[in-house]
Amino acid sequence: MTDDASRPPGPDAFIRALNALYDSCNRPPYRKLAEVSEHLGELYGRRDLPSLSTTGIFDVLAGRRKRLPTAAWVASFVLCCQRRAWETGVHDGDPGTASLPAWQARLRAARSPDLDVPPPRPPAEQEGTAPERVLAPPESEPVRPVRLTESQRVTVAGYGPRGRALLDRAAAGDADALYRVAVLLGTDPARGGETVPLLIEAAAAGHPGALDLLDASPDGLDAAEAARRAHLLGDQAGRSGAAADGEAALVYYQAAVQGGRLDAAFAITEILRHADEAPGGRG
Repeated sequence: MTDDASRPPGPDAFIRALNALYDSCNRPPYRKLAEVSEHLGELYGRRDLPSLSTTGIFDVLAGRRKRLPTAAWVASFVLCCQRRAWETGVHDGDPGTASLPAWQARLRAARSPDLDVPPPRPPAEQEGTAPERVLAPPESEPVRPVRLTESQRVTVAGYGPRGRALLDRAAAGDADALYRVAVLLGTDPARGGETVPLLIEAAAAGHPGALDLLDASPDGLDAAEAARRAHLLGDQAGRSGAAADGEAALVYYQAAVQGGRLDAAFAITEILRHADEAPGGRG
């Protein structure tokens, strides 16, 4: 019987190695890595390397690509992680291109499992660097302004003033607004796939809800899960009892009903009943 630990590294092991590198560099925001990748020619004289995108980084690290990344992509990713770790003080040195041969050998081994090569060492183990420090929580940052399709805008605007306010915030790059827009859109079973780019942008800024949804539904938000999240957002908005929060709760409960959470219809009835009974209410 063959010992699993002695088997040459395959594609899955290589993706795990990339994730281990990313973790060892304190999980820098995807947007920061993309920014560093624009300057690899100036920093390392490697003008042949591709720029990175937040979507591409997420797809590779999450194992969503059918094939392994190219050698050039791996080189760009490794250099950007190392550089960012050095810039933020996670590591005391940047090994630069000295680390690339080991990564390229590892990639070749993943593509041809008959090859046997040792795994690359993380940046902290390179000569001239200090031992790895205890890592702080990953930093987050605002996402870039996002352009929604006309159809998406019409759908969200259909939820009234609250929907239109969300659109304004999402267009300005507000991560929480992008998450909420994705939830509203995702309650329509036909639009689950449209939520992925929105969730990726929110996740790149460290939004925990978006990260959870991408882990659970990497190919698109399931309508039932979107409805559950919408119901939770409605519950959160309605807890204070303020009229404005009641209006927000209605938006999310209505979306939850569309996604199949019929119990949200009872919450809608209760909100409308209390609105009628309040002084100056609708009645």
